[in-house]
Amino acid sequence: MNDERHNPDFIANVASSLLSEEFGGEIHLRAGETFITNGSVVVRCSVVDSGSNVPASVIVKKTREDEFGYNPDSSETPNSAHWLFGDWAASEFLGNVPSDIPFSPQLYGGSREFGFIVLEDLGDGEQPNTFDALLGRDPELAEQTLLEHISLIGQLHAATIGRDEEYRRIRNRLGTLPKPEKLFQDPWSETRNRLIPLSEVEEAIKLYRTVFENLGIRAEQGVADEIEFIASAVEARPKQFLAFCKGDQNAAGDYIRRRGKPRMFDFGASGLRHALIEGMPGRFTWGCMMRIPERLKPLMDAAYKSQLTQKHSEMTEEVFKRAMIEAGARWHIFHVVHRLPDALSGDRQRGLTTLRQQTFAWLTAFADLYEEFGGMQALGLSARRIAEHLRNLWSVEVCNLPYYSAFKSES
Repeated sequence: MNDERHNPDFIANVASSLLSEEFGGEIHLRAGETFITNGSVVVRCSVVDSGSNVPASVIVKKTREDEFGYNPDSSETPNSAHWLFGDWAASEFLGNVPSDIPFSPQLYGGSREFGFIVLEDLGDGEQPNTFDALLGRDPELAEQTLLEHISLIGQLHAATIGRDEEYRRIRNRLGTLPKPEKLFQDPWSETRNRLIPLSEVEEAIKLYRTVFENLGIRAEQGVADEIEFIASAVEARPKQFLAFCKGDQNAAGDYIRRRGKPRMFDFGASGLRHALIEGMPGRFTWGCMMRIPERLKPLMDAAYKSQLTQKHSEMTEEVFKRAMIEAGARWHIFHVVHRLPDALSGDRQRGLTTLRQQTFAWLTAFADLYEEFGGMQALGLSARRIAEHLRNLWSVEVCNLPYYSAFKSES
């Protein structure tokens, strides 16, 4: 990080000028803790020499992309700038969404020229976040935090369903959206908001069947029709379940308590998606990194669903279950065509567990969901078939995901 533009003191000075304009008075920031990610420099800055209406500290997020020639006036938006614009658009958009608890950190300002935004500093939290609670030794705290976290996600989705055009206006003003990845190749894909070309759907169907054939087994008859349906109902136009989603929910560390209130942060992968893609983390994301007790999954589903139905009475039990199986099928197709080939070529550590452990958990999760609720029969039966085949190929350790340490007594 040799570029002066990425020096924390330089970032603090430039952000000072922006805040001075925003608040109408001379404001000086002092750079403090600095965090480096693949795409950003994140600096916690203390505020000095300011009026009483200015917070004591702020967070400045700076894209690193201009190391490689980022031109803010270019029609081509580089990858790390998309993460910055995701955070920027989320904070601006969610700042206009009525809520008892703010859904995102407050946005104090941003600069496309220098590629940074200034956000409310939520601090370090008043108790362990969800991820830390899961890795702790208190099962009651872990359970309470899981339910509160998923409830907050449900509130976010419920409050933003029907506000997609408002979000698009904000996001499009900041810069062009990234070109979509191939169908079912991006875990946090934006909804296409248009018909998906048949050639893309046919390619996904071929990839799905090929994975089975390479293992010497066959997918169920009917998977082609179901994959085509999911491409339309989930990836193209989710209709009543189209919500603003936070994204990047593999782990559960982006949630803390501040002044007694649950808060979320880090919206770099946010966007418009089918709400249930991230509305079942106990089943498909957090719960496939390490194991969450089965008894908690319906409780998490209920906590999430109650938030949606409070604002959207048309989401009956039947409608909600159908949405669950459709979003689950989308995850299943993604895991087969994108994750499984990688896992078949070899295992490696991926966070707390290994790629193969997570892959087996992902495949089993959809098979379990299908057997619980029905629907998407061809994909559901295919999921169970491929999971059982892998059970015979892989070790017992791979096929038994360990519990989070908070729940080890239930193993």
